Amino acid sequence: MLRYLTRRFFYMLITLFVTSIIIFVMSEVIPVDPARSILGQYTTPENVRQLREKMGLNRPLVERYFTWLSKSIRGDLGESFRLGVPIRPVLLTRFRNSLYLAVFSLIMLVPVALVSGVVAGLTEGRWPDVTISIFGLLTTSLPEFVTGIMLIIVFSWWLKVLPGNSMPGSEDGNPLREPLRLVLPALTLALSQYGYLTRITRVSVAKVMKSAYIRTAVLKGLPYSTVVFRHALRNALLAPITIITTNLGWMLGGLIVIENVFSYPGLGRLFGTAAIFNDIPMLEASALLGVIFAVLSQLLADILYGFLNPRIRYS
Repeated sequence: MLRYLTRRFFYMLITLFVTSIIIFVMSEVIPVDPARSILGQYTTPENVRQLREKMGLNRPLVERYFTWLSKSIRGDLGESFRLGVPIRPVLLTRFRNSLYLAVFSLIMLVPVALVSGVVAGLTEGRWPDVTISIFGLLTTSLPEFVTGIMLIIVFSWWLKVLPGNSMPGSEDGNPLREPLRLVLPALTLALSQYGYLTRITRVSVAKVMKSAYIRTAVLKGLPYSTVVFRHALRNALLAPITIITTNLGWMLGGLIVIENVFSYPGLGRLFGTAAIFNDIPMLEASALLGVIFAVLSQLLADILYGFLNPRIRYS
């Protein structure tokens, strides 16, 4: 197990290094001059030159990359071109907000999706399986902004029980002070993932129920509940648990659409705004943080899978 984790950690470091190069190069080769964007189109070439020199944009690309990487490792993410403030506190606040949204969504998603998948797998081909599969396909097919707008219309406009705007007072406010504002964006995120997780669970349960050791347990006369809960689910839930942990990275950094629909100040919205305004330092920092969490969630999935799968644990 230790050898397996050491190998996975080494692969994680390589992934982060390569990804940091890709993020930096993609951010720096955008055909827009940040200095001219900040100063406006009526500025003079001399002012543009001075600002480029102040921001270090006149130095070679390789030199800028290693300077950025060394500062990022030390926790110095620089200042935002657009906001003119240090990036680190803004980034950590948005990351915290996205983490709250992801946790709320998982609380809604995981129990319902796992139970639905298990029921569908145990009733393969019958009406519960068909009903759950159709609903899961519907939630997966709808774009996130359509689901979000439908929820706003129903719960905010018609029923007037939940706020349609998820801005917690200000961009740096704490969403936990008004938890009701988290319900609709978290529900939108949960519905977008419901069909996928349910389908994975259904297929895994149905496959395990057809395996030889399950048939042996049934032939031995064990009660059906014992066969399902003590023998089938232990192996059938390996794939869903892996899917949940690997999706954590996307649930934090890839929620640009949902966060914009509900005006939620999260990491995805910050990344999208930085891309629109060509805020290169903020763009690089938010993208790198999203990749780091995605890689860490993948490592967590590998660790959990190693503990749940004896073939990996004892290899």
